[in-house]
Amino acid sequence: MNYEIKNSYFHKIIRDQKFSEFSEVRYSCFLILDYLIVAGRDLEVSFSFDELRENIDQKISDEDFITSVFYLTREDIKILDQGFSAWKAVEDRYVEVRKEKVLRMINSKQFSHPYTGVELTEDQFFEEVIPFFAVTKYFLDHKNDSI
Repeated sequence: MNYEIKNSYFHKIIRDQKFSEFSEVRYSCFLILDYLIVAGRDLEVSFSFDELRENIDQKISDEDFITSVFYLTREDIKILDQGFSAWKAVEDRYVEVRKEKVLRMINSKQFSHPYTGVELTEDQFFEEVIPFFAVTKYFLDHKNDSI
């Protein structure tokens, strides 16, 4: 795909990474980055997979898109943080769940609703516990930096 690389700090980081020549992961990272520079206004803004996907070229395969999103969460890239939320009836809203708690359940394969304690199957768990992504403070501090 033809893409004009912008001259920002984060575009350079992605440009300098090694990617498979047979995938569109780099291109997808650039498109997500372009979207986040505009939409990622502050630490309170979060994005679902679906919301990010809606704003990325649909010619990008789902596999390359998902790989790109997780690539941007890497510690050496510092663009996105992944979090999880679940419905908390007492507050009548989705509330963030500690990442460690979610990862512990995934690793142990013992699933329950994070707030009610009701035992869940793996499929039910992934319907109840919703992943989201938010820009990092580092990204906000440097998103307008040029190289």
